[in-house]
Parts: sequence; structure tokens; C-alpha cells
Amino acid sequence: MPATPPRLDGLRVLLATWGTTGDIAPYTGIAVALRDAGCHVTVVTSKRYAARFTVHGLTVRAMPLDRQEALATQPKSRSAKRLNGQDITTIAATTMLNAAADGTDILLTHPLLHPQGALIAEGLNLPCLGVYTVAHAMMLPRLITDAPRPQHRLTDLLVKLALSPAYAPALALLRTALALPPRRCNDVVRVLRHQPVAYGINAALLPHRYPLPPGHHTTGHWTPARTPGWKPESRLTDFLDSGPAPVYFGFGSMHRIDRDTLIRTITTSTRKLRIRAVVQAGWADLTADTDDVITIGECPHDWLFPQTRAAVHHAGPGTVHASLDAATPTLPVPVALDQPYWAHRLTRLGLTPAAIPIHRLTTANLTHTLRQLLEEDTYRRTSQALATTIRRQPGTTNLIAHLHTQAQLHLPAAPRHP
Repeated sequence: MPATPPRLDGLRVLLATWGTTGDIAPYTGIAVALRDAGCHVTVVTSKRYAARFTVHGLTVRAMPLDRQEALATQPKSRSAKRLNGQDITTIAATTMLNAAADGTDILLTHPLLHPQGALIAEGLNLPCLGVYTVAHAMMLPRLITDAPRPQHRLTDLLVKLALSPAYAPALALLRTALALPPRRCNDVVRVLRHQPVAYGINAALLPHRYPLPPGHHTTGHWTPARTPGWKPESRLTDFLDSGPAPVYFGFGSMHRIDRDTLIRTITTSTRKLRIRAVVQAGWADLTADTDDVITIGECPHDWLFPQTRAAVHHAGPGTVHASLDAATPTLPVPVALDQPYWAHRLTRLGLTPAAIPIHRLTTANLTHTLRQLLEEDTYRRTSQALATTIRRQPGTTNLIAHLHTQAQLHLPAAPRHP
């Protein structure tokens, strides 16, 4: 792949993404890189995340999901969850269709919005590319850990079938709006069959000959775009300058965790190890401020991690890639979803002594494992070696080069209206 991205002057791109903060952040990097390559970029996301793109001068078509996003964080019955999920996918479908019909050459979609994007692309005769930071099968990590190809395919199928009820009303709505033949079963498997996907994952983190389907490929990590003019808070820089490099603790958008117990575990462990720490508040609103521990809000990991001794985190794919790109030794404490998969990969690659699921985290095992990570130099050397490999696969450059190839295959100049 080229060292610098090729030009895509005038290409109209609709980039659709939604989810947690970790789902959104890499797509800011994609959107800015596309803009800088000459594309006209329109982003579809919820109002909650619109400012992350508009601050870069990007056009946003905001999905009105305030009520649904609030409900998503509240305990509720299985049927209430299903209905809320259907509301989200239907609102997303309508917003994406309206944005695409206004003039788009290609759709790029987060996995949560790929079923709608694929059907819109079919109806408007447009190309569509899934842009994922996780494969569907990774959402059931126990079934695919070092599994043979057939088991991986079966797990991918199971996840898509489990998601299908949440998308059925949205896909039926789109078929009517786009005058597409009705389907008795609007399932995600059928809609995504033969859809190409680019993964913002570095191939070095995956098992050898990882069974990606035909048309699926990795590009490397998509680094989030920094807010223009961003500067770290003086209290953070003062803390970093005032003593030895600290250890980072952060759990991203994970909010259903025992905040008080986690904070006690962190502060007690750091005191026992006589180390300093930076704790990122995240959605759990962690707070721990002492002479040797500071709590911070959002901060670009590509700026912070090179200044830390190690990173203890939930093993979300964005944080995993950021820590490894910075050659920062990592201790994974997975919470849910695909995080156990990435925690397992970090262990298998010899990058960490062990992964500690958050429900098993104690002061004793955190202290013991973190001491190993900090004192045994093999983990830093292994992290440095992998960082060199990771930097050879620049994610957004590779993604844009792939889109350039697609553009040369006669992308339509304008969509037809449904």
C-alpha cells in the first residue's frame, strides 16, 4: 500500500456509525482522512456524537435517538430491549436513506448499521463497504478461541441470526421505500451475504490464517482524529512531569461495573506497588484522586499512552491497538462483548502475563499480575516488537487506497432516487 493516501477528489461518501464512544472514535479518523483525500463526506450518527465530527468541519445527518440511547443504559425486560433496538434500527434506516438519496457515491457503514446500508445500496444501485473494528463471531469469544474455520463460520451465523429480530422492521420499511421485492424473512444473514468488509484491525493481532470470508480484509487500526487545537489539561501535564511515568487505568464505555469496588482495587494495588496512576473516568465515572493518582476525562490515547509505563484496560479493540501502537505493556481486564477475545489474543501473543476478567479482579491478582508486567522486561520488548509491525499497516491510508481501487471501477456519479 502507498505511504500516503491517493486522492479521491469529488467522491461523495456517506459514513454511518453508531454505538459506544469506542465505536465512534475510529470513525472520526476515517472521516477526516477521507476529507483530506478530497472526498465530500456526510456522516450519519446520533446527536450524542455529532459534535465529534462537526468540530472537524464535517457534515452530519443526526439520528434522533436521545430517548432510545437513554433507555439503552437502563435495566429493562427482554421485550423492552427488543422494541428499543427495533426503534433504533428503524430510525437509523430512515436517516440513512434520506441522506443517501440526497447524493452519494458510496456507503461506508459500521457493523450496527451495515444491514440498513447494504439494503439502501441495493435499492439505489450504489456500492457499500462495511467498515468494522470487530467481526461478528468475536462477539461470542468462547466459541471461536483458536477454533477451526467451520466453528468460526457457525459462530458468525449465530450472531447474525440473533441480531435479525432487531432489524426486521427496519429492513421491511426499506424494502417498501426502495420498491425492492418483499422477503418473508428479513434476516441479517441474507442482507449481508456477499457484502465486502474492511476491518480496522491489524493483522498481526489475529491468529495465523484467520478465517475472514471472501471480500473481507484488514487495513490496520484507524486512529481517532484529535479535536483541532486540542491541548492536555495543565493538571495532567503537571502530574506527568512531577514524577515517574504512571500506569493508565481505563474502562471506556463500560458503565455496568462496580465503580466503588474497582476504585478501591486500583488505589490499593497502586499503593502496594508504589506506583503512580492515571485513571480515566469513562462512562462508569471512576474517580480516584490522591498524591499519586489522578482522574482525567477524555484524552487521546495516542498522546497519553507513550507517556505511561503500562495500560490496564477493558480490552476494547481501539484501546488494545492504541496501547500496542505506543509499545505500552498491557494488562487486559475484559468486561463484555468482544473484549475477552482481545484479552485472549494479548495473552497468546505473549504481550501480557494474564487477562483478568473484571468479575474476578481483586487487589491481590491485580497487584501480582501488574507487578509481573512492570518488572519482567519481556513484555515491554514484545510490545515494542509488535508496535513496529503494527506501524507498517497504516489503517486509514490502506482504507483509502482500497476505496481508490473501487472508484476506478466506475462508481456511479449520482444515485437514483427511490
